[in-house]
Amino acid sequence: MKKSLVALAVLGAFSGVASAQSSVSIYGLMDAWVGSQRDGAPGTKSTTVLNSAGLSTSRLGFKGSEDIGGGLSVIFGLEAGLSVDNGQSNAGGALQFNRQSFVGFSGGFGEVVAGKVWTAYDDIEAGAHQLGGATNFAVEYSVMDTGNNYTGNPNNGFKYSSPEFGGFSGAVSYSLDESATTKSNVMAFHVKYNGGPIYAGFAYQDEGDTADIKYTRINGSYDFGVAKLLLTYGRVKEAAGKANEYSIGVDVPMGDALTLSAGYAMHKAKSGYSTFATNEKARGLGLGATYMVSKRTTLYAAMVTADKKDPSGAKTNELRRYGVGVRHTF
Repeated sequence: MKKSLVALAVLGAFSGVASAQSSVSIYGLMDAWVGSQRDGAPGTKSTTVLNSAGLSTSRLGFKGSEDIGGGLSVIFGLEAGLSVDNGQSNAGGALQFNRQSFVGFSGGFGEVVAGKVWTAYDDIEAGAHQLGGATNFAVEYSVMDTGNNYTGNPNNGFKYSSPEFGGFSGAVSYSLDESATTKSNVMAFHVKYNGGPIYAGFAYQDEGDTADIKYTRINGSYDFGVAKLLLTYGRVKEAAGKANEYSIGVDVPMGDALTLSAGYAMHKAKSGYSTFATNEKARGLGLGATYMVSKRTTLYAAMVTADKKDPSGAKTNELRRYGVGVRHTF
């Protein structure tokens, strides 16, 4: 009788483990565009290209969760960046999970993860970019250092993301440099509000390196129904200097499937630092259109043009990019 009771207890324990709810899914995005581009000193010739990541970075990912009871779940994620045009990793070479690789917990308190994770700054960096923050065609990425040069997903990171409270939420992240001789602990946080037609976000990131680089981002949008107004302010500060950046954009829906987008961005270095000299400027214009063929497939056409000028007003770099493409998610 005692043996039977013990056996039943063991079976009951294992059945509890087996009944824990778990899920694993595979997802991805493929984005390719064809067009013309030149990016270099004035006079640089244009080339015809077939490239990946017109609107979004192509990727392949795995994510999963297991309900371990008490409102708590174990979560994980692996995500690799891809280049559609050559089948390699977008970092070059064989497939690698260079975008994300993390494990953590989620529950009513929010979410805590550890590994290679996007910083809290990166979460909202493109929150009010033109054309949905298109990787190669949003004008902000062609002009603004606060959208280009920060460390987006450092190794050895920790991140906490809060649940939403009345439209407000936040996150904080920190990465370890794992070195006794260098200093590169990346720290970031953000707070944002997203409710009804209004979005507003504030983010800050300290690169924790010897150059003492710090990034600040304030952005917001308002959806009027007939159009969405987009505004962004960015600030770069180094030990050697600083710069201010601004952008304004608008997304105009033309029915359920078609959206037109336009944006203007500028950057001015108030004092010289690693990528800009004192009073050096950059300005750019972006135009684009997206058409949703289905919930998972989008066609697009876009162009971006940007110039960088030295303090005398002479051009030092010209970017001209035009293309059409397709993005598909699965």
